Amino acid sequence: MSMRHKRYVETLDTGAAADWNDDHGQNFTTHIDLYLCIRAAALTACWDLFAAGAGNNPAVTLVGAAGEGHAFVVFNTGGTTNNTSGMSKELAGAAGNITSPLDLPYLTFTMQIVAIHTAGEVIEMGLLDQGTAPFTANQDGAYFLVNNDTLYAVTGNGAAETITDLGDYNEYSVYSIEFESASVKFYVDDMVNPAAAHTTHIPASNLTAMFTIRSLNNVDSTMRMDGCGLQTLRKQ
Repeated sequence: MSMRHKRYVETLDTGAAADWNDDHGQNFTTHIDLYLCIRAAALTACWDLFAAGAGNNPAVTLVGAAGEGHAFVVFNTGGTTNNTSGMSKELAGAAGNITSPLDLPYLTFTMQIVAIHTAGEVIEMGLLDQGTAPFTANQDGAYFLVNNDTLYAVTGNGAAETITDLGDYNEYSVYSIEFESASVKFYVDDMVNPAAAHTTHIPASNLTAMFTIRSLNNVDSTMRMDGCGLQTLRKQ
């Protein structure tokens, strides 16, 4: 496929028909960038929302005092044990996976952890199989887990997991998950040096971006997403 190409000229300079040509093939870069919309359209247009118990479906909310608001996707469970609030990126308007490890996906998102219970598994965020129930053992995916007030990096292939203790988490951080041909790298704030690199239990299933928070011990749990993007390999 080709596209017409225009030559830029100086002010008052004239152009000619020859300045247009058809000899430039359409050229994408080697990767495709997907900005996973959380503000421009209703969340339900692009995301599958889910909640359990009296938990709330995530919602775009302007947070802050008058004149100081900032738009987040707010996940809130309510104050009953085992309530959840979560969402996963849809495929063509329906719940489904959007990429695979063979695409070498690179997911980046920002998250503010506002309130959680300090014991138990309370947050999962990253690339997971749409068909996997949150907070179950040996999930297919590569994701960050908050468990017992500690941040972990996890890769799982459905049969077993590799888990790395990343220590304390910040209230607000930028998180990235990068698939390579034989490994998965996890980044937290520092986008140069990975916080963890896994070469075992790499998922082989298709995946989607998924984020879930859970209440335990009747703690009203809340987190807020500021932005989310995904880069995948362009097939050639």
